[in-house]
Amino acid sequence: MNEIKTGACINYISIIVRLATQFFLTPFTLSSLGENEYGIFMLSNSVIAWLSLTDFGLGVTVNKYIATYHAKKENDREAHFLGQAMMLFSFLGLLTFAAGMICYVNLGALFPNLAGPELDTLKILYLLTLGNIILAFPLRPLSCVPGSYMKFIVPGLVSLGLSLFNTLLTVLLLVWGYKAIALTVLGVGIGVASLAWGTYYTIRCLGVRIIFRKPDWKLYREMFTFSFWILLNQLMDLFYWRAGTPILARTAGAQAVTLFTLGISFSQYFMTASTAISGVIAPKIMQMVALDSTREQLTRMMIRVGRLQLALLSVILVSFISCGHDFLHLWVGKTIGNQTGTVWVGAVIVLIPLLVPLTQNTGLAILQALNIHKGRAIILFYSSLLCVILGYFISLYYGTIGMFIGTAISLFIGQVLMINRYYARTAGLDMRLFFRRTYGPLLPPSAVMILAGLGAAALLALDNWFSFLAFAFCYGLLAVGTIWFFYLNRDERDMFLGPLQKLIPPRHDKN
Repeated sequence: MNEIKTGACINYISIIVRLATQFFLTPFTLSSLGENEYGIFMLSNSVIAWLSLTDFGLGVTVNKYIATYHAKKENDREAHFLGQAMMLFSFLGLLTFAAGMICYVNLGALFPNLAGPELDTLKILYLLTLGNIILAFPLRPLSCVPGSYMKFIVPGLVSLGLSLFNTLLTVLLLVWGYKAIALTVLGVGIGVASLAWGTYYTIRCLGVRIIFRKPDWKLYREMFTFSFWILLNQLMDLFYWRAGTPILARTAGAQAVTLFTLGISFSQYFMTASTAISGVIAPKIMQMVALDSTREQLTRMMIRVGRLQLALLSVILVSFISCGHDFLHLWVGKTIGNQTGTVWVGAVIVLIPLLVPLTQNTGLAILQALNIHKGRAIILFYSSLLCVILGYFISLYYGTIGMFIGTAISLFIGQVLMINRYYARTAGLDMRLFFRRTYGPLLPPSAVMILAGLGAAALLALDNWFSFLAFAFCYGLLAVGTIWFFYLNRDERDMFLGPLQKLIPPRHDKN
C-alpha cells in the first residue's frame, strides 16, 4: 500500500512538473527555433506517434498478463510469456522499420508544402526518432514489469529525474544556439538511457527470468484478441488529437502545424482536469451495478459527478474564453504575432463541444460495468475518422482554423449526439434529465460571465504579466463565486467545504 500511495504521489508530482515545464519551456523553445522549425520538430514527433501503432495495443495486454502471472506466482509461465512477448515485439520492430522507411522515402510526397531545408530537417529528425523507437521495441515488454509488480517508487523517481535532466539540457542547448536536431538527439539519448536502466532494474533488481522457445501461436491469438479494443481506442485518440499535425503539414505548411499544436494543447489540459473526480468513482459504479442498481440510480450518480466536473471545467472554460487571447499574446505573442487570435479561436472552438463528454466520464464507467462499452468504442472510432476527413477538406480552404472546425464538428456529432443516444437507448440512462439538471442551471450565469469578461478584457490594457495575472485572479474569483452561489446546491457546497473544515481545529469554550 505504501508503494502505491508513494507511487501515486510521485506520479502527481511528475504530472505537475510536466505541465509546468511545458508552460515555461514552450515559448522559449518556440522563440529559439522559430515558427517553422518548431512546426517541423512537432511534426516529426507526430509522424512517429502514428508508427507506434504497430504495437497493435499490445503494451496494455502485456501488463495484464504479467500482473496475472505474478499475482498467481506462476513464475515459469511468466518467463515463457516474456520470452514470447519479446520475440513478438522484435518482429513488430522489424515491421515498424519497414513501414518507417517507406514513409521516409515518401516524406516529400506526403508533405509537398515543406520547403527544401524544412524537408531536409524533417528527414534527419525522423530518422533519429525512428531509430529510437525501433531500438525500444524488443525490450518494451520488460518496461511493463515494474508496474505489473506494483513497483512504483524507484521507477517513478528515476523517470522524474530523467525528465528534469532532459529539461535542464534542453534549456542549455537552446541557450547555446542549438536547434531541433540537437533537441532530438538529446531525446534519443534520454530514451536509450531510460531503456538501459529499465532493463537492468527489471532483470537484476526484480529478478525477472526470460525463457525463449518456439513461437506460441495460441498465445499470440489470445494477445491480439484482447488488444483489439485497445488499438481501436489508440486510433481514436490519434485521429482526434494527432491527425491535425500531418494534415496541416500537407495542406498548409510548417507554420500551420505550430499554430494547431499550440491550440490543441489546451484540450489536453482540459481533459486532465476532468479526470480528477471520475477517476476515483469507477469502483463505486461497479459496486452499484453488482448490487443491481436501477437505471434511475445510475443516472443520478452520473448527474451528481457531472455537476461537480462541470463546476470545475466551466470556471476554466469561461476564464479561457475571457482571458485566453491576452494570455496567448503574453505567452507566445513575441514569436507568432497576430496569429495568437487563430490559436485562441481554434482552442475555444474545440473546447466547447469537448466540455460535454468530459462531464460524462462516469458514463464510460457505467458502460464498462454493464459490459456494453464496445459500442461506445466503435462510435468514437468512426467519429474520430470523421475528424480526419473533415479536417483535411476544410483545412484545404481555411488552413489551421479549418482543422479546428473539423475536430469540433466530429466531437459534436460523435461524442455529443451519437454517444448520448447510445447512453439513452442501450444503457437506459435518462440523458434528458442529465442535461436539464447539469447544464440547464449553468447556462444563464455562464453567458453573463463570458460577456462581462470579454467586455472587461477589451477595456483594460492587459499588456504585461502583472496586469494580466491581477485581472485573471479577480475574474477567477468572480467565476468561482458565481458557480458557488448560483449553480452548486447545499450538498455540493458541503462536499467542497468538508475537507477544509477538517483542517480547522475545533474551538473549545472556556468556562
